[in-house]
Order: sequence, then C-alpha cells, then structure tokens
Amino acid sequence: MQALLALSLLTVLPGLGLALWLDATGGRLRTWCAAPALGLAAHGGAFGALVLIGIWSFSTACLVTLLLQGMGAVLIRRASNHTASSDRSDWFRAQRSPRRTWIVGIIVALALLPVFNADVPQGVDWVGFTALAHHLVERGSFSSALGHGWLYPPGLPAMLAFVSQLTGLALPAVGLAVGQFTLAALMLGMMSAMDRHGAGAEAVLAMVLAIGVFSKILDSGWPTVASLALVPASIGMVLDDEGPRWQKRLTLLAGAVVASMIHPAGALILVLLLVADVACAGLSKGSFARVRLDVLVLFGLTLLLLGVASLSQDVRLEAPFAEDGWQGGWPMLAYGSPLLLLAGFAGWRLRGHFESRVLVVWLVLTWMLSLVHLLPEGARGPVITNLGAGLYAMGMYAFHLPAAALTALWWSDSTALRTDGSSPKLFVVEGDPCAPRSVAVGLVVLVCLGSVLATGAMVRLWEHEETLAVAPGDFDVAEHLRDVAGNALVYAEQAPWGEAMVLAGLNLTVGVDLGVHDGQHEVHLKATQAVLTDDVDTLEDLGIGWAISSPYGALGWVLERSSWWETVHEVSGSRAWALRSEPVDDFLGSAKVADASCASAACVMRPDPWSAQRWNDPHDLGSKRAVIDAPASVNVAFMMPQGLPVEPVEVCIHVERLGALDSAQVQIGAWSADLAGPAGHDRLCGETEPASEAHFSLDDSSTRWVNPAGASGRSDRLLDAAGLRVHAITFHLASSKA
Repeated sequence: MQALLALSLLTVLPGLGLALWLDATGGRLRTWCAAPALGLAAHGGAFGALVLIGIWSFSTACLVTLLLQGMGAVLIRRASNHTASSDRSDWFRAQRSPRRTWIVGIIVALALLPVFNADVPQGVDWVGFTALAHHLVERGSFSSALGHGWLYPPGLPAMLAFVSQLTGLALPAVGLAVGQFTLAALMLGMMSAMDRHGAGAEAVLAMVLAIGVFSKILDSGWPTVASLALVPASIGMVLDDEGPRWQKRLTLLAGAVVASMIHPAGALILVLLLVADVACAGLSKGSFARVRLDVLVLFGLTLLLLGVASLSQDVRLEAPFAEDGWQGGWPMLAYGSPLLLLAGFAGWRLRGHFESRVLVVWLVLTWMLSLVHLLPEGARGPVITNLGAGLYAMGMYAFHLPAAALTALWWSDSTALRTDGSSPKLFVVEGDPCAPRSVAVGLVVLVCLGSVLATGAMVRLWEHEETLAVAPGDFDVAEHLRDVAGNALVYAEQAPWGEAMVLAGLNLTVGVDLGVHDGQHEVHLKATQAVLTDDVDTLEDLGIGWAISSPYGALGWVLERSSWWETVHEVSGSRAWALRSEPVDDFLGSAKVADASCASAACVMRPDPWSAQRWNDPHDLGSKRAVIDAPASVNVAFMMPQGLPVEPVEVCIHVERLGALDSAQVQIGAWSADLAGPAGHDRLCGETEPASEAHFSLDDSSTRWVNPAGASGRSDRLLDAAGLRVHAITFHLASSKA
C-alpha cells in the first residue's frame, strides 16, 4: 500500500501537467486518467537517463523527482491560465456512459488487488530486474560485488530502487506494486485516449477481452509492459485531427526515445505507430516541406530500429528464443482471442475511416515485425536476430492496445470518425458503424463475468506459494547465511532461485541472466566444476566456503551427496551449506517413485514444472514426479538404492504441497511424519529401517484452482487440484545430521 501511495504521489503532478499539455480540451476525467501513465513514463525515462550517464544515486534521483514535480506544476499553471474547450470534446463528454465508466473503475481497482494479497510476485522475470535494482541501491550501478555488469534498459530497475529507498520496503514488494500500478495506469490511459474519440470506457472493456498484457504482468514482465505507458496517449493524439501533424510525429519520436529507456519493445511499438501514421497520411500529399519532413522521420525511424536491434536483450540469445512459440501463431491467437477476432471484424466494418486505417496498418506492421521469429536461425542474420530478441514475448501483448482501440471505436455508438481525412461536421449517436445494442450490452456482460471469474482465480492463485520462482524459505536461509558468512563468496545456482539471493545481500558467484551480461563468468564455471568433482583445493583458491540451495533447484541434491559439505541451516527444504575441513561420508543413496506404483486416479506421474530449469539431476529423478490429489490414501513404492544397511538410518523425504494441507501424513517403515503445512516445498527427516514403500494419507477436501504453469506449457493441467508432489527420498547414516 505504501508503494502504491508513493507511486501515485510521484506521478500525479508531472502526469497532470503532461496530460494538459497533450490534450488541452480533455476535461477533468480525461486528464486525471491520463496522468498515471504519463507520470510513470516521465520518471522511467528520467531515472533511466541518470543511470546511462553514470550519475545515479538516491540524492540525484530525488533532485530529478523535484524537477519533474516542478515541471508538472508549471504546465498545470499554464493550462489553468488558458482554459480550452471544443464542441467535439463537450459532445463526447455528454454522451459518455456513466455505467460503463463505473465498471471500468471497478476493473482498474481489481487490477491492484495482488498488491494487497501478496508480498512476492509471480513469474521469474522479476528476479533479474530487482537484482539490478539492488545493485543500484548498493553501488549506484548495475555492477555486482564480484564484478558482473549488465547492459539493460535502466528505467524500471532505477524506479524500483528509488521507491524502495523512499519507502523502506523490500524490492520484491515494490516490484509487485510497480507492475500492478503500470497495468492500472495503462487501462486508465486507454480510457483517457479513446475518450477523445467517444470510446473511452469501451477501450478498457476491450482490453479485458484478451489477456496479453495481464499475462505479462502476472509473469512479471514489468519493463516490457511499463514501456507501453506512452502508447495510449499516442493513440489518442495520432487519431485526433486537431493540431499540426508534424508536431505529433516529433512528439511520437521523442516518446519512443523515452520508452526505450524502459524497454525497446515499447519504443518499437511507438515507432510502428509513427510509420502507420506516415503511411496513411501519404508521403506524396502536401507541400515539398511536408514530404521532406516525412523522409526525415522515416530516416530517424530507421536509425532507431537499427539502434534497438543492436542493443536489445542478450547477445547470446538463449533466453529469448526459448519461448519462440509465444511470439505468434496459435499461442498468440489464444492469448489475444476474442479481442483479435473482434478487432478484425471492427476493422472491416470501419473501413474507409482514417482512424481505422491507421490502427489496422499499425496492427499489421506489428504482426509483420514479430514474424522475424518464424525465420530459420540460419536466415536471420545478426541484425534480425537481435531485433527478434528485442521483441521477446511481444506477441503476447503488442497486438493488444491497437486491437483494443479498434474494437472500442466499433463498440461505442458515439464516435465521430473521419472519412478521406476530413473531420465530421455533425455529431450524431450511431452516426458511424457500431455494434447493435444487444451485442454491445452482451459484450459488457461478458467482460463483467470474465473479470469476476479472473479475480476469483487470481485470489486462489496467491494461496499457492509453490508457483513462485523463489521458495518461501529461501530468503530466510539467505538472511541467516549473511549473518554467518558476511561478505564471503557464496556459491549459488545459475537459476532464478539462486540469482534472487543477491537481494538478501549475499556475495554470489552467479550473475543475473538478463540483458547483455559482462562479468566474471569463469568464477562460477570453475566453482561449478569444483562442486561437481569435490575439488576442494579449487574452491579454497576461489575463496568459496559457503553455498545456498533452494528446494526448486538441484544444488541441494548435489551437495548432500558430497562428503565435503554440511547443512548449517534449513527452512522448508531451503538450505545453507558450509565447506567442511575434513570429509564425512554419511550419504547412503536416494530413491525415486516407481512409475508402476503411481498409476491410479489418486496418484499420477506428472511433469515437474521446474525440471527444465535445473542444471543437474544427480538422483536421476527425471522430469516427472508422483502427484497425489487430495483426498487420498495410497501406497507408493520406491526404487531403492543398492547397499543400504538393515539397521535404522536417517530417512529424508522431499515433498511439495500443492496448496496448503490441513491434514496429511506419511508412513515409511516405523517412522511417520505430519505433512500438514502451507503450500510449497518441505524436507522431513526421521530414523527407521529402510522400507521400499510409503503410505500417504491426505484428508483435505478436493479443491480446484487455475494453474498458470498449465498455460505456459510447464504443467499438464490448467485446472489443477490441491495435493502433494513427491520428489525423492534420501538415506543417510543415522548418526549424521542430514
């Protein structure tokens, strides 16, 4: 709540000032709705510039913030001295639907609900951005203590760093607030932009008909979505026929530069809008001066495209093309429907109108640019490859805002569209092609039902901490390890759950796998080889005597097999490790579930959502795990290791609760353990003679929830059930501390 309040206060003055400057006849509602997105973009661009020129600090950020507030106050005062109005704006305000406006307000409020329900975001991308923000807070640059450096759009990490220092809140919580605030600002910005054309509420309602932007927020793609902050105002400005067009185009070009400070995707989308406007207006119309201006604009666009292509994302290109299917094709249609279908129909119905032509050309250009991902790798070349990397995941949302604007113009019955570039002389309800009243009302009802269902699914999702990229115990263990290890070098996994440990202040061997990475790669590579081979001399030469493992990863399983590492702290499967001075051989082996024993309605072998992100599989567990849906009472057999003694040993079972369990038990030989607890991983240990079978009893009632891993392909179910995932059993000497 504090972060939302801080963001609101930071963005209000510069946002209002820019809104009044860009839309002098907007009126109170339009101006206030445009303010959050414009203020967000202003701060992102300004903070990003501070990082780029190397003068970032909390004090300089405060100074820039004061300058932005002063600029906003000056613009507001100038606007108050020159009040403006127009018949067009007055007529649109008179025809505005109060009911739909209230519905939009409720939808925007629901978009902020996750801030009040959770402290840690969903998705994995937030780890990289918040880690860079942590480095900004610690040393004023994107460099880590070990010397890792990154080339990445600095706007959003700088904003996270500033708000975190301003409020004293943890960076993950600030990131969640910034992400949700960005989504709310985008919706309000679309309300303001399309209200200039009589379709404000319909634009927001159309956004709900597709889940592209919402998916990127849930997946923590904050920079890509935040870079869209200037898109709504740009749509309203381009579609408006008031004012010189050359000024609008220069404003768009400047907006693309500001958006590039946050993420190149936003800059590319604005550039394509500018190209669409130039193409629809026609290069051959007007005086020679106008033709010359258009040529200069196109030349500037070409330079900007080349710049973005050369600086975008990671030059190694491993991450961007790991999810090529998300860039277009059927997955994109699934995430964009039914909005894309309605937008196509609306474009046909509104054919011949200037506004429709601009939006359709923009949509087609965006689609065409995203098709570079379909080219075979050998035909891409370095420029196309880097350009494609800059469009990473763009297919999920780049078609969202232009399609929403196009649908809104058809949905609303109070638009006034231009034909052949001429302004309408009469404002008449249903004067332009529009949806029949029954269809328009039906779509509103559909959006309301969808919003309620989506909110219910979202509330249930936040109860499943096992879907988070970092286990709940990871940060607790990291804070304990920092107290013990201080500034000593700590080995962690090159994975989100390992990279996130920098937020606790640990000096890690790994660097965030984000953007163009430049740093001490060889340290982590040498350390990894030493960990796998128990090369203690190399570890000591590197100065590594500590490690931290998450139950999501493979490092814990690697280290527990080694005689040189011992657990010094553990919380729910998250463990801190210390390098021993002398080896102690206490590991006896591991067991995994026998597939044949888990082939019933209550127990099914299912894909492990994080198996593809693990760098090793020391227990040979494979990519599937036994999943027991509650309620159930089942016996599960294990494939036992060779050479176990017939005397009592230390048995540890690694499980994962899919949702909180109130009543659950496991029985292995003479030992039993209570499995009840919150959602997430756990490791339970006890002494008993080795047994090849375990009995699981889950007494909780069956509950269903929408699992986002099913939508991303990491799980085999979209509608999942509460229950238990069984990972492995390990055996240790009874006298040892497993």
